[in-house]
Amino acid sequence: MTESTQIPDQAAREAAATTFDRNVVVIAGAGTGKTTLLVNRLLYLLMRRTDPLDLSRIVALTFTNKAATEMKLRLRERLRGLIEAGCRDASPPQSGTVSIDDLRLRYGWTTDDIVARATAAWRDLEKAQIGTLHSFAAHLLRLYPIEAGVTPTFQTDEDGSRFDEHFSAEWARWLEVELGNDGQDHDRWRQLLTSWSLDDIRGLAYSLHSDLIDLEGLRQQMGEERLSPGVYAWFLARQERAEQLLARYDSPKRRKIELMLAAMAALFETLLTGGLGALKTFPDESRELLAKDLGKPPTGWSDVDAADVESLQRIAKRLLKVDQAALSTLLDVLAPFVRSVRRSFVDSGWLTFDGLVGKARTLLREHPTIREQLKREYRALLVDEFQDTDPVQYEIVLYLAERQGRHSASWREIDLEEGKLFIVGDPKQSIYAFRRADIEAFDYVVDRMERDGALRCELATNFRSHAQVLEVVNGVFNTLLIAEPSIQPPNVPLVVQPNRSNQMRQSGVELQLVVSEEDDDVDSSSATRMEAEQIGRTLSRVLGGSDEAGGTAGANMSLRPGHVALLFRKLTQSEPYLEALRRHGIRYVIDGEKHFYRRQEVIDLVNLLRSIGNPYDGIALASVLRSSLGGLPDSALVQLKELRALDYRDTERILTWKSPHADPIRRLYGVLTRLHERASRVPLPQVLDLIFQELPLLELAAASLHGEQAMANLLKVRLMAAALADRPALTLHGFIDLMCARLREQPDEAESALSEDTLDAVRVLTIHKAKGLEFPLVILAGLHHGDGAGRGRSGPLIWHDWSTGIQGLDFGECSSVGAVVVAEKARAREQAERRRLFYVGMTRARERLVLSGALSKRPVRGALLELLEEAAGTELDGQERAVISLAGVELPHTILKGSGRVPSKERTRPAILQEEVVETEVSRRWEERDRIWRAYRSEAPIVSPSDFVRKPLQLSTANARTVKPGLAGKTLGTMVHRLLQHWDFAAEVEPQLAAMNVTALGPDGQDDQVQQSVMEEISQIVRSFAQSAPYDRLRRATVIGREVPFLMPWNEGRQILEGVIDLLYRLDGKLWIADYKTDRVPPDQVAARAEAYREQARLYREAVARSLGEPVAGFEFIFLRQGVSIAV
Repeated sequence: MTESTQIPDQAAREAAATTFDRNVVVIAGAGTGKTTLLVNRLLYLLMRRTDPLDLSRIVALTFTNKAATEMKLRLRERLRGLIEAGCRDASPPQSGTVSIDDLRLRYGWTTDDIVARATAAWRDLEKAQIGTLHSFAAHLLRLYPIEAGVTPTFQTDEDGSRFDEHFSAEWARWLEVELGNDGQDHDRWRQLLTSWSLDDIRGLAYSLHSDLIDLEGLRQQMGEERLSPGVYAWFLARQERAEQLLARYDSPKRRKIELMLAAMAALFETLLTGGLGALKTFPDESRELLAKDLGKPPTGWSDVDAADVESLQRIAKRLLKVDQAALSTLLDVLAPFVRSVRRSFVDSGWLTFDGLVGKARTLLREHPTIREQLKREYRALLVDEFQDTDPVQYEIVLYLAERQGRHSASWREIDLEEGKLFIVGDPKQSIYAFRRADIEAFDYVVDRMERDGALRCELATNFRSHAQVLEVVNGVFNTLLIAEPSIQPPNVPLVVQPNRSNQMRQSGVELQLVVSEEDDDVDSSSATRMEAEQIGRTLSRVLGGSDEAGGTAGANMSLRPGHVALLFRKLTQSEPYLEALRRHGIRYVIDGEKHFYRRQEVIDLVNLLRSIGNPYDGIALASVLRSSLGGLPDSALVQLKELRALDYRDTERILTWKSPHADPIRRLYGVLTRLHERASRVPLPQVLDLIFQELPLLELAAASLHGEQAMANLLKVRLMAAALADRPALTLHGFIDLMCARLREQPDEAESALSEDTLDAVRVLTIHKAKGLEFPLVILAGLHHGDGAGRGRSGPLIWHDWSTGIQGLDFGECSSVGAVVVAEKARAREQAERRRLFYVGMTRARERLVLSGALSKRPVRGALLELLEEAAGTELDGQERAVISLAGVELPHTILKGSGRVPSKERTRPAILQEEVVETEVSRRWEERDRIWRAYRSEAPIVSPSDFVRKPLQLSTANARTVKPGLAGKTLGTMVHRLLQHWDFAAEVEPQLAAMNVTALGPDGQDDQVQQSVMEEISQIVRSFAQSAPYDRLRRATVIGREVPFLMPWNEGRQILEGVIDLLYRLDGKLWIADYKTDRVPPDQVAARAEAYREQARLYREAVARSLGEPVAGFEFIFLRQGVSIAV
């Protein structure tokens, strides 16, 4: 591989990329270049000497579609680089990538061999299985739909709305039978409805629909009175711990904590000796004791032991709520419906995301013959972000990595084939437990692979962050990440890239804590407002260039809003910070869940739809009138109410309204009336089209703070309507009800995909969304916020511990014994994951990281600030100190003063015009607008470089050849350009001319005589060109692009310059532009003709330089007939 400077873990990288006789496990820390490693591995699989693979026999799986796209793009780029590497003018390969010299030296291939294999792979790239595991699962199901039990043309229900509708219809139909006169389970239903409401039971049935839930296994475990071996062993360990603590702290006169500890030990003993049934005999006084508040640990108790008692009490209290008999009855009643609704949804031609993975796993597990075929078809498996992959996906990978000829019935018994499986992951970045990622399962698979002889490679060289950032990261997490089996991995310190250059003047990490300037204790919300205001001021200073951290005054990078990321644990914490950004005029874009349905423009559009659909909905109409569309203040609304004029179909009442708003509202009422009359007669998407045509919603959105994003969100509502239009039962009123329900429920829905990378705006996102991204400046905000725990369960929870097979159910006040076990394990993992989340957030910064928080009178448990205090070994109490020490690393520390009051934004008051000059002023403004409009209308919106060509002088035609009958010169020139667009300058000329298809190149309707004449003339032009010096020059060049289109702002942004560049090439490492000319001009007058095109050349050079960001060495006009090149 190409490496300008040897990096510390280079040997591990090369071993990981080139080891094929063993499976490989790569533990890649943050920013260590794992995508480059994966692409290198792919290239070596394609190019290795022994058993080189076709790209179609490789599966590369990623966690997100974005990661898959990036991998494809990088692989395409590297394959293209290898294809072009035979040219001596090819660009040198990038550092760390596979070069053609490396392949020649490593495997003994010739350049032609490498180019041939790279070309074949490049052509097959779009057919390669490089994507998410969900997309790969869909591919498997389409290969074997009958065996998988799906329809061959199934579709994926990406947002779950299809299943929601299906479930609602099936539930109503099933319930009508169950509770009707013909129902067979009335006695059990009466029993269940004494404990739970019908809505609660419906919620449980919905929660059970996922194909990843083993319904029969859950029912079986729920019906067992005896403890399974795994559950028994777990509670035995809890009992032994309780007795150990009691023996350590017990005294003749027991305190409350010792009394409660003894009750816990007795409860666990009762369970272990008598089973679940014995819990009913547990004494009431002991139950009451365990229900008490544990309080603070008394003198003599260590914090660790006290935390263990707290855990044991939590387990004991949950254990006393176990009622598996009731839950078993409930599952028995619901199981037939759950099986039916799963099956009928699949039969209707749809699959959920869980269904894709679940059915793919079942296909591989239950059909050994198919599994064997796929194992032979796919000879290499690469899995990225393995720590974020859920256990069911692990099973799919393991089944495909099984040794050929073996057919294990369970994933636990699989014998892995050597050299087939390559996984990349970092357990320190495992933060997706809410998506079923399981660090215990990750450890199990990695340990299993290593026991079977897999090679383990650890990457620690970080190519992302500044040395001062990494010093703090290492210092913090050497303390916070303490190895604990199946719960927490150890920290592996990151190493800075050798010879890394600084891009900002002030790099490193800074802790900023905000305290009240009044010296009063403030609550959490006031503390958040103080911190948000300080962040707004900091960004205004940094982005305004008045802070040296912004990179001005000689730094390598000029900091822009797009270089800044504002990260939160949860996006629901961000609103005060967004208000501060708005106050300071800082543009931002939000990337996160649960935001689309909170956007004001979306809410306003839904209210408008409500009003159009139902004229009697006064609240909806009032909302429309108060929105930017109506623009009414509250006082005007009151006047309309008094006039009883809140009905847009009755405009007569407004005639008596003496208000400057009367005429605009009357016109708005007229439009709403027309829309109401037409809405019921047109398809759903057309209703949105009519609204956008009749009302200036898009224009108002464009003029709002979020401009393009607001417009895109409105158009997304229209796309949603179009996507739902094929449902015959969904009318306008049904769509309105659906949108209103989503506004209430706030489901996960991203804003319309406006390209954030093109917006120069601060990125606001959660740490989860930021994973895999990097920014020059990262502000990790709200360190004082908690994680939102302790608010109680919002619905049924179905538990499954993959490693042990234990399942459980929490429903209302009832739990199963398996739920007690798995929930407590999940709690411990959640607390460990909080530390890893902090790690991911801190490793997003390239140059500067700001840790920001506020100090309130009552700190919140579970805050990241609490972890920082643990790492520092001291309380962060607002005392002034320049630095704090973190494992020997000094962290700059700043205390900022703030006010808990909401700052008011200073507004420039508009000039108040005197009444007699209002009409004159308005007329003047409209005249100015008309003038600007006429000026814009007088200019074409799109111009071409050819518009700037000077009309050439009348050149002598004394030496010009006689032209044969044929086509016009412009058409002939177009045909020559089309031919040269695919011309191979390195190949023989005559075979390419012989293969020329004049009919395909030119316009239709040419007779044979014209075609023959055109063919002769084109052939003569090309032959003359091929014998020229410019042609020989192009033989040696590396072609970058042909017929390259471009768009460029022009005339101060009032116009767009649009053109097409004939040829872009690189020669001797320099960038050149060529433009073909087929002008019939004598050789001695070519230079004069080229001079007429000089301005065109200047525009082309400017477009290329601005697009590629590098200087253009030269521009040449190639006059093909004359074989002459004129550089300008």
